Amino acid sequence: MIDINGRNPFAKFTYREVNQKLDKTFGMGLGGRVQELKDFKWLDKKQGYDVPLYPQRTVVQFNSTYMELTGRQDRIRGDVTFGSIFFLTIISIGIYYTTASVLLDISKGNTYAIAYVGVITVLLILMAIYLLALLSTELFTYTYLPIRFNRKTRKVYVRQANRKVEVFDWDELKFYMATTYKDGGDVRGITLADDGMTITGMFSLPFVSDLTAKEILGGTQLKQHFELVRRYMEGDDEQLIEVKNAIRYIHPVHKKRETPLVSFQRATLAALDSDENMEYPKQALRLHWTHLAVIIQLWLRYLGRLLSINTSITPKFSPEIEAESQIDTNDPHDLNKHLPEGNIEEANQPIWKKLVVSVALILFGIVMLFAFAFFVDMIGSIRGHHPDFFGRLWYLFSFNWLF
Repeated sequence: MIDINGRNPFAKFTYREVNQKLDKTFGMGLGGRVQELKDFKWLDKKQGYDVPLYPQRTVVQFNSTYMELTGRQDRIRGDVTFGSIFFLTIISIGIYYTTASVLLDISKGNTYAIAYVGVITVLLILMAIYLLALLSTELFTYTYLPIRFNRKTRKVYVRQANRKVEVFDWDELKFYMATTYKDGGDVRGITLADDGMTITGMFSLPFVSDLTAKEILGGTQLKQHFELVRRYMEGDDEQLIEVKNAIRYIHPVHKKRETPLVSFQRATLAALDSDENMEYPKQALRLHWTHLAVIIQLWLRYLGRLLSINTSITPKFSPEIEAESQIDTNDPHDLNKHLPEGNIEEANQPIWKKLVVSVALILFGIVMLFAFAFFVDMIGSIRGHHPDFFGRLWYLFSFNWLF
């Protein structure tokens, strides 16, 4: 299940069992029952919702045969990476000092202190093992977890976080808006057992709303995203064109990794928690002076996303699934061949503008390194140490070492 297993480092080993435990503990997961779902509202696949269609920059491929979207966790890709590395650094320092303390106590024959510090060391090591496992969900894995909706076969192919592909029959899926997950609400598709109550499969659509539970269940943002998928799978050729016209950006990560500039843009959208139509970045990326409060968070997210994306490989579906997803070579609705307006706008940016943005991004990175070094030096000074990372960075970037 994307929304839970995407952050469950042990899902790849005990997929079904872990979900059942999650269900017993939190009331969510595979093996759960419909009556145990909390804060949810059913959506009707057959009923059209009169709302604007919001792709929210999640479309990877679009044509008359299938539409492929990114997975739910793509919007916050890199958060676990920078968070885990940060805490692993702290834990490593803790392990170093506690181990040194144990060795000192051994030399003094203080057995009580040895036991106390030893327990702390073991706990820190266990925490480090968990963080390393958590880190494995973003490093050396897939660049994204695709969800492919096939209009012809009426099947949905979902690459799960356990690296397996789940195949769902569209006509058997039931959808609802959920608010139970900690980072916001989403739309989930589920399959049920013959009793009509036991949940046998689940996946989430990519877009996540960070609004309150009441606003989420009002459903405007989530319905706009769901209606895009519903209209693509249930609509006629005219509605297919409506869906196509709503898409301004194709995110072609099925062919290659996203560029550093695209990673920064997507990290910015996540950091600003914008619920605007992300197909129009001038609206979604409206900056305000208060956004300075998240500038460090934004940079850390960006670094985490870069590391996560560039250590991972592009996922591929099996030859059998690709055989079911053949595209007409003359398909007029193939947006990967006939790029939508947003992609063309970005491609036609003048070279000087691209250079300015690239240089600004590099300068921003250098400034953030100095800010981080200054922060570390302050902490060191409080503890009586003087690491002078700021001075070392200045020495490096001022090129004094060349003379």
